[in-house]
Amino acid sequence: MVEKEKRVVEQALMNLAEECLALGKKERPEKQWLKRVYDRFRAENGQMGKAAADELLFRRMYAAEPDKPSDTLKIRYWRTGRHLPVNREQCEMFGQALNLSEGERRFLIQGYCDRCDRVFEAGTEEAVYRERLAILEELRREYLDKVYPAMKRQLYHAGAKMEHSLRHLYYTDARNYIHFRQEGTAFQVGRHISSINYMSEFGRQMKLLGEIPRKTMIRHLLIFSIPFVNEERLSRWLRKLGYLGLDENHTQADAGRLDRLLLGFLRLYEDCCAGREPADCCAWLRESSQLLDRYLEKRQNVSLRIFYFKALKDYE
Repeated sequence: MVEKEKRVVEQALMNLAEECLALGKKERPEKQWLKRVYDRFRAENGQMGKAAADELLFRRMYAAEPDKPSDTLKIRYWRTGRHLPVNREQCEMFGQALNLSEGERRFLIQGYCDRCDRVFEAGTEEAVYRERLAILEELRREYLDKVYPAMKRQLYHAGAKMEHSLRHLYYTDARNYIHFRQEGTAFQVGRHISSINYMSEFGRQMKLLGEIPRKTMIRHLLIFSIPFVNEERLSRWLRKLGYLGLDENHTQADAGRLDRLLLGFLRLYEDCCAGREPADCCAWLRESSQLLDRYLEKRQNVSLRIFYFKALKDYE
């Protein structure tokens, strides 16, 4: 970006970040939704008081009477938004006890808890798992096909196969969106990552096994698809993989406005880069992402840092 454009983009990103940070201090819309379904539950049961409703929910969830008043405390915390159920099993039990419809139970998981609708374990042969895995594998292949020839030669001379280099390429790309490389060094592959935790976690996520946070999946989809990414494509992939699509009113479990930030960022990208060459679009995304990430780091907000994850700490 030329200096004038950079100043305009930086100001737009700062304004967007501040808007999202301010909204993140307000009550979650999902919390208001849960309050409505909780009030409906009370009405369906004779307009009972909240304490009595919490006890009824406890009995429906655990088929037992609460032994002491504190037994229902977690239910009060859940329905007031102070805490979330610790796992999806508790979330599903809570939804069933509230007599939620199938669509409402899905929103409780995807919207309120900000999770994927399903979790798969190793060895699963379900059709829905194979379909979702095929989507991710296609995106991975497209990502590897876009690797610059200079980087391919570098990996080839190092004796690495492209598919086996996926984790390393991904890490290097993610680092570029936080620490922008100057022209002439963008094709270099960074220091090899040998963290066992990172290797295991990344491998599991590429197989869609276990819990994969929505923010993590968004990062995967962005890195795999750049520069050919927009809100419609990203939202469609999220829905196909079992997550809530992009929604500017959706919040993370900590009330962070990641969706609003990302949608604003993608719209700015489209406004600035429509008609440009892919390489120029990549450069714009790297530089703009770094500007946004640096500002959010300065504001001490990790939740909205789109490309940041723990394994990148060594490079901060």
